[in-house]
Amino acid sequence: MKKRIGTISAVLVLACAIVALYLYIDRSGKEAKEPVNTVAEQLLSKNLETNYPPTPYALTEFYCGIVECIYSTQTTEEQLEKLVELELSLFDEEFAALNPYEQLLAATKKDLAEAKEKGLVFTGYVIDKASNVSKWKKDGKEYASLQFQLMSRSGEGSGGSYRNLIMRKDSEGNYKILGWETAEKAE
Repeated sequence: MKKRIGTISAVLVLACAIVALYLYIDRSGKEAKEPVNTVAEQLLSKNLETNYPPTPYALTEFYCGIVECIYSTQTTEEQLEKLVELELSLFDEEFAALNPYEQLLAATKKDLAEAKEKGLVFTGYVIDKASNVSKWKKDGKEYASLQFQLMSRSGEGSGGSYRNLIMRKDSEGNYKILGWETAEKAE
């Protein structure tokens, strides 16, 4: 009888040790995992003071990423407000003065509501790596433009619109967005 109690006790102690080890490994594995950041969170975490897009192409790509997140159905209201703020930080001083934050946010929300009403879904963007960045100087300032395509789909099918992003170098040597214009597809 004593032998049986000893065996049962040993099995219980071993079972408790196995359960404790399993719980320890399970909890430590969960703590070690990094939370998954959304694309919006990744964009919003970028420090533009130390890591500003260095070229017109990089600025266009970053800007298009912001637009993609703004039109994403996964973006929260709080993220939308921060994304519009981030978008505004890419604007040239002149262009930013014409588009104050509250006005830009209201216009963005209006565009989102109209797109939703029309069943229009933003599906991405295309910046042709082979397309040339046009650069020029005027009145001692450096300018650049680059074409990109915003892709969308609706109940009627998919399509896209071409835009030229116009940029101007600021006093720190960074290209800032001066505006954009509708464009025809580049040959």
